[in-house]
Amino acid sequence: MNFLKATCTACGLAALLLASSADARPTVYPTGTTIFNPEKAMSNVFIMAVHNDRVTIMDRNGNEYHSWKVPANWQNLRARLDKSGNLLLAGTVMDMSSTAALTEEHPSYIVEFSWDGKENWRHAVPKGLDWHNDVTKLKNGNIVYTAYSVIPEEYQKKIKDVELPWGTFKRSGVNMRGDVLLEVNPKTDKIVWRWNTWEHLDLNKFSPVCPNSDWTHMNSIQELPENKWYDGGDKRFKPGNLLVNPRNLDEFYIIDKETGKVVWAGNHSYKTGLAHCHEPQMIEKGLPGEGNIIFFDNGLFAKTRDRVGLTLLGELNPVTGELEWQYESKGYSNMHFFSKTMGSESRLPNGNTFISEDNTGRLFEVTRDVKNPEGGEIVWEYMMPTYSQRSRIYLDDYCPQFKQIKRVTKPFAVVPPKNEDFHIAPTIQK
Repeated sequence: MNFLKATCTACGLAALLLASSADARPTVYPTGTTIFNPEKAMSNVFIMAVHNDRVTIMDRNGNEYHSWKVPANWQNLRARLDKSGNLLLAGTVMDMSSTAALTEEHPSYIVEFSWDGKENWRHAVPKGLDWHNDVTKLKNGNIVYTAYSVIPEEYQKKIKDVELPWGTFKRSGVNMRGDVLLEVNPKTDKIVWRWNTWEHLDLNKFSPVCPNSDWTHMNSIQELPENKWYDGGDKRFKPGNLLVNPRNLDEFYIIDKETGKVVWAGNHSYKTGLAHCHEPQMIEKGLPGEGNIIFFDNGLFAKTRDRVGLTLLGELNPVTGELEWQYESKGYSNMHFFSKTMGSESRLPNGNTFISEDNTGRLFEVTRDVKNPEGGEIVWEYMMPTYSQRSRIYLDDYCPQFKQIKRVTKPFAVVPPKNEDFHIAPTIQK
C-alpha cells in the first residue's frame, strides 16, 4: 500500500510538473550580477560559467576574462578545470528534442583542452556505451566517467514486474539500460577499471515515474578527499573511494575502489527524502562542515506536496544520517529555488555555499548558519542569459593562469532595487 501511495503521488506530481515549463525565472528578467555583498561573499574567486556554446571564466561582477568554445552539436555538457588550467570537457552529440534521447546510443567523447584551447587528448567512448552526465579527474591523473549500457541478458532476467491493484507494472523484457563507471588512463587511452551498476545494486529498486529503460541515471562522481571519518577509523570513507549518485534510485552510494563493494548508502528523511538529486560531494578538510556531504536535491517527482516546485540544498552527516544544514525557498510551491534537472553546489572557505541552479541559469551564494539550519542569506547572485550546465567556482589562486589575470575593476557591491519598486516607465506615443 505504501508503494501504491508513493507511486500515485509521484505520478500526480510528475503530471503537474511536466504540464508546465517548471521554470523559476520570470518571463522578463535582468542578466548579469544582480546581487553582490562583498563583505559577506568571497571576492577572491573566479566563476566558471558553463553555457550551451562556451565555457567562460568571470569575476563576481560579471567581467569575462577567458573562454573556451564548446564543439558544435554537443549536448549535456560537463566541464571541470584542473589546477594546471586544463579544461576537461565531456558531451554527447544528440538531439535533446527526440523522445528517444535517453534510450538510444549516441556518439560521445571526452576531451581535455589546455588554457589556450589546444586539444591535449581525446577519448572516444567505446561502441555500445553512451557517455552519461559526469567525468572527473582522479589524483592519479586518470579520469573516471559514467556511461549508459544495456544490461546483460542474465541480469535482465532478474528484473521483476510489480503487481498493483489496477494491473501489472511491467519492468521485465524492456531492454533495461544501466550505468557503468569507467576509469581511463588518458596517456594510453586504455580502460583500467570498470564498475557495473547491475552487479552491485538492487535491480528491483527503481523510480516508478521514469522510463523503464532508464534504470539508474547516474549523474555524478566524486573521489573522496581526506576526511575525519577515515582518520577516526571508519574505513568506508577511505580517500580514493568513489561517491556516486544514481539519481533515479533516490540514494547515493560510496564504492570501495579496491573491492568494488558498496560500503555506504545515504539519504535524508526531511520531507520524505531525496527527490532525484544531483552532485553529492563530501566537504574537504579545513572547510566548514568538513566530512559532511552536501547535495543538490532537485525536488523532481517529490513524494510529498510541500516539495512540489521546491529544490533543497542539503548538508548530510554521513555517520548520523542527519541534516546539519539546509537551504530552501520558503512558502508552498513558490518556485523561488527550483531546477527540475541538473544543478550543483560547493562549500567555500568562508562557510558560504555556491549554488548553480541550472534550469534557470541562476548562480548564487548563500550564507550558512548552523543555529538557523533552514536559513541562508543570498549574498551574491548572477543570472546567465541561458541555462547553466553545473557551473563551478574556484579560488583566484587555484591555477597559475588565474594568478596572471588582471581584474578590470575591484569587486563592487550590487544592490538590487526592491522588486515592487522596479518597473519600466511607460512611453507615450505621439
